[in-house]
Amino acid sequence: MSRRFLFGLGLLVLLLAGCRQPSTFSPALQPPPKGALQITFFDVGQGDAALIQFPNGKTMLVDGGPPESATALLGKLRPLRVQRIDWLVASHPHSDHIGGFVKVLNTLPVGEVWDSGFKYDSPVYLDYLRAVKRSGAKFRTVEKGHRLKPAPDCLIEVFTPIKPFLRGTESDANNASIVMRLRYGKVRVLFTGDIEREGRRRLYAHRAELQADVLKVSHHGSYNGTDMAFLSRVRPRIAIISCGVRNPYRHPHREALRDLKKIGATVYRTDLHGDITVRVQDNRLQVFTTRPSTAAEPAHVPAVPMGRPAFIGNRISRVYHAPDCESLPKPANRRRSVRAIAPTVPAWGNPLSVL
Repeated sequence: MSRRFLFGLGLLVLLLAGCRQPSTFSPALQPPPKGALQITFFDVGQGDAALIQFPNGKTMLVDGGPPESATALLGKLRPLRVQRIDWLVASHPHSDHIGGFVKVLNTLPVGEVWDSGFKYDSPVYLDYLRAVKRSGAKFRTVEKGHRLKPAPDCLIEVFTPIKPFLRGTESDANNASIVMRLRYGKVRVLFTGDIEREGRRRLYAHRAELQADVLKVSHHGSYNGTDMAFLSRVRPRIAIISCGVRNPYRHPHREALRDLKKIGATVYRTDLHGDITVRVQDNRLQVFTTRPSTAAEPAHVPAVPMGRPAFIGNRISRVYHAPDCESLPKPANRRRSVRAIAPTVPAWGNPLSVL
């Protein structure tokens, strides 16, 4: 084999390697800066899994995706430097939400498990209960009224389940989902599990305070997980849909996407954007994704509803602030106040800032 051939082959390898994008680095899978709250909605295929990293270093894993995603989920926890789960939340007992928990419980120390208390006859649910017992984690059944202060200036309120459980609905397990709202400073994030129409009506009857800046859309964007009656109470600026690429249920459904567009929410989807990280620091909210959208439809730009203040932008950082924010840019760097924000959906590495 000639030296010229070897040299050419080596050069080709180097050129090809240089053309590849780095696969291990993404701002969406980096540990949060000191003092920040960070929520990562993982791409686990057709399922849900979200990690909350609190400013004091404590962690909460809300759902764990399907069983087949467990290894990938653990792999994504490593770059986030997660060595312990302080609270593990099983929103309801379906396998696409708890299937990955078995491997998590067998691998990482877990402090406390939150469960809806809805009994479900499935092998995955039984495996999950056995894994909880083996782990030694405290098992807690939570319901409406449960509250937790996991970090300073941080509060989690549980709105459902409400006893007795609903029976005879399209999915009693979905309607027994743990619905909870996280508040950090002025920012609110609503987690909805897979709650459906009948479960939402219970929320309204009990006058739950549902308003949130970020909404984890219920039931993977199904038509029965979201409607205008619900969205008009939440009024989200950002909506996260967790669903699998070309999933057999055709999630998200057009009805949910239509209503999210009407309300003026910017929609992020794990099937399009990969892992999605929402970071909150100094009442400033940023969104990072592991890949740009390849959707035919552009992301909808959120209009600011009547009664909400305009935003003030920083020309240099491209971060938008509420007028009463303590971190407003210097007057020379301010972009004029705007009634709506018009960002493009970012490729990973470019944060979308909306507060």
